[in-house]
Amino acid sequence: MSGKWSSLVKLAAAAAIGATVASGATALAGSDDATAARAKEPANIGQVKNDVKAYYGDYLDAAGKHHYSETSQFAKDSNRVVSDAKRYLQQQLGKVENPAIVLDVDDTSEITFGWEADNDFGFDPVKQQQAIDNGTFVANKPVLELANWAVQHGVKLYFLTGRNEFQGPQSLKNLANEGYPAPAGAFFKPKTTAPDYLPCGLTCNTVQYKSGTRAHIEATGAKIVLNVGDQFSDLEGGYALRPIKLPNPMYYLP
Repeated sequence: MSGKWSSLVKLAAAAAIGATVASGATALAGSDDATAARAKEPANIGQVKNDVKAYYGDYLDAAGKHHYSETSQFAKDSNRVVSDAKRYLQQQLGKVENPAIVLDVDDTSEITFGWEADNDFGFDPVKQQQAIDNGTFVANKPVLELANWAVQHGVKLYFLTGRNEFQGPQSLKNLANEGYPAPAGAFFKPKTTAPDYLPCGLTCNTVQYKSGTRAHIEATGAKIVLNVGDQFSDLEGGYALRPIKLPNPMYYLP
């Protein structure tokens, strides 16, 4: 999640699609200009946050911490998307040599909703590091099941995340503690020295970094059947038979 936008404006932008202005848009009597101006207003940030919480089935534990519900619309949507992905993977077994799947981490392999809500959907890199160090994030259960099923059926598993290289060891420890199988490879965004397969070096944007890394994985002989992520930038750039987009209305990463 390193580098994720921290302002609440991006939260409103992510969820504002299809939003309507509340009643009263006619404003001052008979003023077409006032009506047009109000119709262009962005979504109300407070309402957007409430809508996001409702989508995740937000509830508080005894300590006042936020959690998502496994009966929420988010959980239902995630299960549907991952079930479709698993069916496709099953269909490709025996057709594709050296099959592999690539998983993003934040809001793909793990769910950060509770932490995001606890922090009012604002990103703080220091707090994020603390959350990684403390193993705060929880496994995304359908993705966890997919990863284990895939490895049990001879599919190689790779993690590819925007978290930086210094967050790698603890991130992998957390994923293992959550039940994820050992990956064939795990890639974290370089901060000191970039590998040769990334010509953009340390200045790669998300698409360049992730597509370039997938190209490298396939150059080793693996064939990526599924590329699973919560951002479109996780999926763009090719080098996967099927990109799988998981729901995430909390933030947007270009």
